[in-house]
Amino acid sequence: MNRLSKISIVLLGFMGILSLSQCKTQNIANTPPFTITEKTYFSWTGGKKGSSGVNIKIAGTFNTTNLSFSKIYFQNREYKVVPEINGTNFSLVGSYSVLTNKENDMYSSSIDEYGNVAPKIEKNIPFDLQKDEAIIVYAISGEEKYYKVKGIKQLETVFYP
Repeated sequence: MNRLSKISIVLLGFMGILSLSQCKTQNIANTPPFTITEKTYFSWTGGKKGSSGVNIKIAGTFNTTNLSFSKIYFQNREYKVVPEINGTNFSLVGSYSVLTNKENDMYSSSIDEYGNVAPKIEKNIPFDLQKDEAIIVYAISGEEKYYKVKGIKQLETVFYP
């Protein structure tokens, strides 16, 4: 094989892998079997030194059976949700929190650096979202689907004592 053929095969393989990695974004539903009536989030800080997080709430109504909710993707994080269902109303609440125990000091000497822990790298979610957008993962009769929620309202930050 000549060099051009090898490069072509590598490029086609790369494009194929890239197209498969985008599959989730193509399955976003336009008309879900539910209606969103409330969509808010707030950041919080406090309690213990270095503790903070984000809470998101999405509420609405539905008119179908065999509907379940499992997660929300929001601001580059995956939130597990336990839905609260009351008749035809539902509420999804997701919470993310972090506790920073120790700050790392940066030193120019590798000997002084010993003991510093590498920072955790955030897991990227499989969707490209704006700050006020989220993806709800839901299922109807076991078939997983996705719905994009836009315009999520940011509430004031809550400071706990």
